[in-house]
Amino acid sequence: MFRVPRPAISLLAGFVVVIASACSSGVAAPTVVAAGATGAPGAPSSAASAANPTDPSSIITAALSSVSAVKSFHIEIDASGSVSEAAMASAGGGALGAGKGNLKLDGTTIVGDVDVANQAAHITAALPTVPLNADVILVGGILYYKMAPATKYTMMSLGSLTGALTGALPVAVPTPGASAMSGVTDELNQLRAQMDQAGVTATLVGVDQIGGQDANHISVSIPIDKINAEIAAAAGSASSAPNVQIDSASVDVWIYKSSSRLAKIELKGASSAIGSIDLVVTITNYDAAVTITAPAASEIIPAKK
Repeated sequence: MFRVPRPAISLLAGFVVVIASACSSGVAAPTVVAAGATGAPGAPSSAASAANPTDPSSIITAALSSVSAVKSFHIEIDASGSVSEAAMASAGGGALGAGKGNLKLDGTTIVGDVDVANQAAHITAALPTVPLNADVILVGGILYYKMAPATKYTMMSLGSLTGALTGALPVAVPTPGASAMSGVTDELNQLRAQMDQAGVTATLVGVDQIGGQDANHISVSIPIDKINAEIAAAAGSASSAPNVQIDSASVDVWIYKSSSRLAKIELKGASSAIGSIDLVVTITNYDAAVTITAPAASEIIPAKK
């Protein structure tokens, strides 16, 4: 059976850092709905009223603009598909996944709440085929995590975690502070410019119900040929570079009509060299009251002296 190495929990913890700090202090004042609201996407925002309801690009732009007003949210991620043994071994420098078969993702879930205003989060993750069950809490600048069969949390400072992840992830890890949101926005703008240059287009499919709310369904085209050309160019002339090509890919986005906030995104992709994946991210309970607390002292492994 495939075994996830211990650093995997740090990557999950890094996910918490990214989503909790991406909208940290220094952002615009949030738009707040009634305390204790459930399933609500948030009150109508200026971004929502500014969006052209028939123009998918305008709807996406409004969704990006609304990020700075988020106070809290609930996130659910579901994944299915598989990653090939060769791809896992390549990602781990030959040690990760070698001889253990393909990594099946079916039934994988990541669920939790994020309190943007207080830079706190509580995320649980399950990968049944490994098996992997993890629980991660971020509160007061301290990260607590445990992964079965452990019954108690290990704690570490947020600063030491972000330092450990620097260089280990292919993207920059945001750190709490006034510049966090601007950094994320800059990267989103750069990504959108690259997508426009590559000829990516968005099509308004219709209106669907997400969490009981109307949401615009937008399909985003993926220029496979250009993506593969970029991959080949990045590999260059390195003889050891794997011959990786994307065979198919699709992106669908749902954005709440009332608030112009992201409701759901589904990413599908397949590659004979890597495998296939179907990733669905659903976001609800925007600006609802969230209470995230640190584990009791009895539930934490004592720090080594």
